[in-house]
Amino acid sequence: MSGWGGGRGRGGPPPWAGGGGGGRRGWGGGWGAGFGASLGPQALPSVPPPPPNALRIAIATSDGSGLESFVTPRFARAPFITIVDVVDGKVVAVHPVKNPFEAMPHGAGVSLAQWLVSIGCRAAVGTNFGPNLSMVLQQAGIAMYTVPPGVKVIDALRMLGLVRE
Repeated sequence: MSGWGGGRGRGGPPPWAGGGGGGRRGWGGGWGAGFGASLGPQALPSVPPPPPNALRIAIATSDGSGLESFVTPRFARAPFITIVDVVDGKVVAVHPVKNPFEAMPHGAGVSLAQWLVSIGCRAAVGTNFGPNLSMVLQQAGIAMYTVPPGVKVIDALRMLGLVRE
């Protein structure tokens, strides 16, 4: 058992870097485990796909009150992520979701960003985007908009010109 991965069949770091899988457990359950691996696939919230021609927006919010929720100071560690679908400047669907990555010890930003990409988000609204979350969102072509904390979701969307109602 020598070389990369130590014969464990999943690759990983060289033997001197922590034993092939245990060295970075806090980053999703092991080397190369993928996003959300420590949560398990059943823990990822399901959100229906966006309607045709919709702009899907993710907003970091304090609770699950939908458009009346307040934008929180932190994005990846927000208690809720409110998903808003907008078509022709009108809100057509709102999905408040408990943030499954809020309490992750490490990697919440990357994991949340990857989940947002997977559900079809094309924009994100928050007060502060961490560097890892920002990097993944930027690479995926997701627009990031900043607003002051404590603004209601609907007011933030109006302020940014994303809705006209």
